This record gives sequence, structure tokens and C-alpha cells, in this order.
Amino acid sequence: MNIEPEEETRRRFGNKISFMEEFKGRTIAVVLDQVQAQMAEDASAVAVIPIDGIKQTVVAVEGVQRTTDLSTIKKIMLRVLIPVIGRVRVGHVLEAKAMEAAKVACIDESEYLNPIMSAYNHTYTPYFMFREGPDGANGFAYKMEKRTIPKYPFKIPFICGAADMSEVLQQIYEGASMVRTKCADDEETHDASKTFEIVRKIMGSLDDIINADETRMYQLAGSYNARPALLQMIKEQRRLPVPFFAAGSIYMPIDVAMLMALGCDGVIVSNRVFNILSPETRLENIMAAIKKYKEPEELAKIIERSGGYGPKPK
Repeated sequence: MNIEPEEETRRRFGNKISFMEEFKGRTIAVVLDQVQAQMAEDASAVAVIPIDGIKQTVVAVEGVQRTTDLSTIKKIMLRVLIPVIGRVRVGHVLEAKAMEAAKVACIDESEYLNPIMSAYNHTYTPYFMFREGPDGANGFAYKMEKRTIPKYPFKIPFICGAADMSEVLQQIYEGASMVRTKCADDEETHDASKTFEIVRKIMGSLDDIINADETRMYQLAGSYNARPALLQMIKEQRRLPVPFFAAGSIYMPIDVAMLMALGCDGVIVSNRVFNILSPETRLENIMAAIKKYKEPEELAKIIERSGGYGPKPK
């Protein structure tokens, strides 16, 4: 239970967001081992996320897709200087505490792994009874069942997935310091078109919030089951209060450029990138695409260097 002063909690949350703001305009790479982590660091990735390379065997034996073995994570931490992100199951507080004790830079509460309970989306009670406040102002009463990890007591930031604006706002409210796109499929089989669909949906909702008048703002708050104050903050800043990254089968430079043009702050590069003919070159081209996504001439050169739109995975 978090019993520290609210001011201290707010200060630490601000520091977490400031740390994740440094990731903007960069890539996070999903890796299997130290060699891939070193390759990602050499290509200027800002961080790496280790995953279990023997997933199917683990699922068959243990019946669950669990977090990556800590020994693998520690080996990667010894190999590279960039931040290492630990993935944990949705709602698994002790896995998150173990990751924090292992000194990872931040935690990805991941729907890719089997959750120990249903995630909050579609399970919390969407109860937002409209009522009048004591001063006559309209307000909302909230009631929800928390199914995710309580993030504020942790000293390190959390990355969480979202499929729409309602989930984005919920994750921010619960203490996420970065939000990424979410997909129900496995990382290895996910279709990148679904990632684009989620990004377009969230960016469209962001535009709605920015352009909303007071009446519309309260309507959106009810629709998203979110606090009007959070929506007002987004409207004033004209952006989400935390970094927003695209994730899910992203490994082609031209896709990365398009996602940045749509409004993403960065991308999480799929581990598929290490299965192509020249992963080092591809990672460098992805970083170039992030930096040059507003320059069509440079993008043309990147496509040419990639051999068209890029070699297909082996």
C-alpha cells in the first residue's frame, strides 16, 4: 500500500515521465540475447527489451508464457550501456518487484505474456454516474476494479499498452510513464496493419480532445470514462502527457517513417528485424527513417539502401 505523502508520489511520477521523455525520437529494440542487444546499441537504439527465445517450449512445459529469465536480463545489462526494460505479466506485482530489484531501467507491463488476471479493459465497471458537484458544476463519479499493477509506489517507470484513447487515459491515470500500442496477437504473428489502425484511432481521438469545447469535453470524459481534468491537460498541451510509441511487428524503415508522421514519439522495433539478411543495416535505416521522416528525398535513399522496401524475413 502506498502511504507516502502525495507530494512525494507526484514528484517521483514527474521524474519517471522526464526519464521516458528522453526516449522520444528513438527506437527501442526487442532482443533475445546479448549479441542482439549489442547490435541494437551500436545502431543507436535508446533501450532494449529482452524476450524469451524458447517461448513455445516454455508454454508447452509450464503452461504459461512468462517473463524473460532474469539471468538473461542481467547478462544483457552487463553487455550494453543503454537502458534494459523488463517485461512482466499484466497484474503480476511480484514479477514487477523482482524486475525493480534486478535494477532494470523500467518495466513493460505486457499483454504479450499470459496475465495472471484479466486486464482492466472491459473488466472494470464502466460506472460514471453523472451528478452535480457541490458548487453546481457537473462532475463524474468513478468506480472501477483495478486489474493492473499499482504503478505509483514503484521507483522506476512503467510502459503500458493501449488499443484506444479510453485505454490510453486509463493507463496514464494509473501511473504509466509511456504508452505504446497494444495488440492481442503474439509479437511474432502480429500484423503491422493493426498497429497502424490503433495509431490512427488514438491520434484521431487526440484531435477530438484538442478541438473540443467545454460541453464536448464532458461528453468525451464520459465516453472515455476519464477525468475531465486529464482531458483538459491534454487540450492545453495539445499532446499526450506521456510519450506514445508504436509497437507490434514494426521492422521496416518506411513503416517507421509513416508512424512518426502519424504522430508517434518513437517505435518499438520487433525482434523480426534480427531475422532478415542484414539486421545491422536495417536498424541503422530505421534510425535514419525516424530522423528523416519529413524528408521524402532521404526516405527514397533509405528505401533504396534497404533493397526496395526491405528484404522479407527468412
